[in-house]
Amino acid sequence: RNLCPRDRYTASDINPHYLDYLKRTLQSRPYLDVGKIDLADPRDFAGLSGKYDTIVCLNVLEHVREESIALANLRGALCPGGRVILLVPQGPGVFGTLDEVLGHERRYSRASLAEALRSNGLELETMFDFNRTTMPAWWFNGRILRRRHFGKLQLKRLNLSVWFVRRIDGWLPWPGVSLIAVARRP
Repeated sequence: RNLCPRDRYTASDINPHYLDYLKRTLQSRPYLDVGKIDLADPRDFAGLSGKYDTIVCLNVLEHVREESIALANLRGALCPGGRVILLVPQGPGVFGTLDEVLGHERRYSRASLAEALRSNGLELETMFDFNRTTMPAWWFNGRILRRRHFGKLQLKRLNLSVWFVRRIDGWLPWPGVSLIAVARRP
């Protein structure tokens, strides 16, 4: 409902439960296709060559073992001039137990993400930090305490303080827990 007007959208996941949910929830939208598309599987991209002007990929790339296959698949599905918007975890040095539990293969630095995009034929247009506020908690819980989940009290505190966090996030002196990058297929 909140996306820019387009003639067609595709919502995808690899989890059958999420796909069922998407199909049920979005069945009244004839302009929306729902289907399994695995970034790591070139077969899922057969027939998608040059089909999309925009691909939004949120917290997916870090789960794929063969990053170059995933980025090549994304590039191939974009039309010339099309853009991919990626949100990935930042900070290889904070990789810890929380990342392991989530199935992350890696966390990115600005340089490593820029290089991955460039070496797979995508031109980086912009990159910025996202969610600086939670970086200390991520580091402390995943590297120091070696927790495998966040506590309910921690999450409740964060949810109650979102109004404040949004105002100060850009002023915090450390990097965000995530990076958002926009890259274009030439």
